[in-house]
Amino acid sequence: MVFSKLIIYHPYSFLINMVSTSENREVPFRFTPEEFSGALGDSITVIPLLIGVALVTDASLGHMFLFFGIFQIATGLFYRLPMPVEPMKALSALVIAGVLTYGDILFAGFILGLVFLTIGTMGLMKKVNKVVPTSVVRGIQMGLALIFLRSAVGYSLTLPWLALSGIGVVLFFVLLNIRWNVPNVSALLVILIGVIYGIYTYGSPPLGLISIPIPAVPIPDSLVDSLVQGSLPQFFLTAGNSILATSLLFSDLLHQKVDPDDLTRSVGVMNVISPMFGGMPMCHGSGGLAGQYRFGARTGGSNLILGTIYIGVALVANSPDALAFFPLAVLGALLVFIALELGLAGSKTKIWSVTLVTAIVALLANIAVGFLAGFALFKVRELLKEDS
Repeated sequence: MVFSKLIIYHPYSFLINMVSTSENREVPFRFTPEEFSGALGDSITVIPLLIGVALVTDASLGHMFLFFGIFQIATGLFYRLPMPVEPMKALSALVIAGVLTYGDILFAGFILGLVFLTIGTMGLMKKVNKVVPTSVVRGIQMGLALIFLRSAVGYSLTLPWLALSGIGVVLFFVLLNIRWNVPNVSALLVILIGVIYGIYTYGSPPLGLISIPIPAVPIPDSLVDSLVQGSLPQFFLTAGNSILATSLLFSDLLHQKVDPDDLTRSVGVMNVISPMFGGMPMCHGSGGLAGQYRFGARTGGSNLILGTIYIGVALVANSPDALAFFPLAVLGALLVFIALELGLAGSKTKIWSVTLVTAIVALLANIAVGFLAGFALFKVRELLKEDS
């Protein structure tokens, strides 16, 4: 028993004291079809962003997948819960849009890693959690749901019939699960359909062995752009969605307490390490958790499954076109249901005006601006109550 515990915790042991005092160490792992399907629910928002970044920059797709795999496994072993590991979305969007270079976002992520590691170590995120209203966090969840729906429509329109087929498969399994308690493996089947269609249409993807990543402190092409356009908006997005909203969603969906400071330290560690090896800046996220839960994940087994898949892909995915064969319409179909899961979580708000303003501004601008708008409205409401 002692030896088995050493095997389980050794890969993350050098981070244990720094990262967390997790209360979920005794949650057993599952390796069931549902857990496998749920694992893929966290990949839905990851794969398009990694492909997009790899296609517009000189970043190594293999290195990006490698560190996502490493931290999927590490967080799964440590938290023993379906802990999402995703790209930092604001930074990903900025580099894909050509606003920042890949060097800029690596530096921005590295700086954020240091900041979050400091905040988490000092226990400040609990204080932030007390300051940030729950209605704003619910708005972030709802705003992300709207953003996912918008992305789902865009992806689905590339091949509407394939997207509708995927939606049909998911609905069919939802009904089977409700009526006869059949395991929901819909995400697995839908992605398998996408793989078969992609290979049939475009042929086998090009493969190439991964090169050994060499550590180096990231150097930005523009220090000001990296910090002002990169680190600053991503900080609010990560604090709101990756940490506070994710902690809240664990309580909503799995009735598990995940300390926001634990998540803060975890985000810090990932971003001190990954960008130094050319890996994408990464975080947790309520969208990924909603996807994992929606398609069946309930334990850290989903992380071990997905991490192993990522590392397997990393070893042979040195070409940026290695996953370009995969039809985005399939991801659009799955994003619809993740958006619904997040939307339901966001609807549990007690102050609808704050939540809706946060969500709408997040959709029209970005989640960082939505966060600030919702927080400002909440404070205005408090001042008006005091005056009255």
